[in-house]
Amino acid sequence: MTGSLIKILKLNGQGIISIIGAGGKTSLMFRLAKELAESGKKVLTTTTTKIFLPRPDQSPDIIITDFVDELIEKSKSCLDRFNHFSAGREQIQTPGTVNRKLKGFDPATIDQLWEAACFDWIIVEADGAKRKSLKSTDTHEPLLPGMTTHLIHVTGLDVVGKTLDDNHVHRAELFSNNTGLLLGESIDEQSIAASAAFEIEKAEAAISAAFLSVLFLNKADNIGKVRQGEKIAELINARNVVDKIIIASLMDKKFIQYCFDIQSKETKEIK
Repeated sequence: MTGSLIKILKLNGQGIISIIGAGGKTSLMFRLAKELAESGKKVLTTTTTKIFLPRPDQSPDIIITDFVDELIEKSKSCLDRFNHFSAGREQIQTPGTVNRKLKGFDPATIDQLWEAACFDWIIVEADGAKRKSLKSTDTHEPLLPGMTTHLIHVTGLDVVGKTLDDNHVHRAELFSNNTGLLLGESIDEQSIAASAAFEIEKAEAAISAAFLSVLFLNKADNIGKVRQGEKIAELINARNVVDKIIIASLMDKKFIQYCFDIQSKETKEIK
């Protein structure tokens, strides 16, 4: 089933989408960018941390500059050719590998770029997770633009049932402190809901205006994972901290995608 994320998120206007959490942030960012660009919107993908250098199938062009004025001018030129591209301050080598990463901008620079009105949408990966499916943020994280209009917290459902340790969770000790789940215990739906609520409420303090908050439960690759996602949705819904909850599998070719309706407390397929 191929669902439209921009439809369920009602991304009809303009804004800054900040993606935090773990377990599919980059995949979600580029899927949103693809859908928005194909709908005719002008889209920039970037980061306030570091991401792997986008592939050509993810982003047709990349602007590298540390100067805002140059970035704005190059963006105007690039938008004559593409509806979507990426930008960052510099390319950096990942130690011990042949991989390169894109180092992004600080949140204030992204706010400044937004005020230049070049783009309909700026999509920001605003958190790093060491390629884990679950994380807790340190005091300096996440790095959110103050003008964020949509905050999406991502969690990978494949971590349910795994042991709470640094092999499965980025900053496992912080996760334990925030949720009460002891190190070495099995990660359950209750602890994931508690962590997500904590992270979303923490992020709210960094955003200067009203925003839509979304919990995106990724890696729902089978009906069992969908049911786990539903349980998490019900638990976090009781905390009244999110506006929308999506249960999905970004890597599945069929793209399983559901929306937990907060009012009816039912899970519905996204058409």
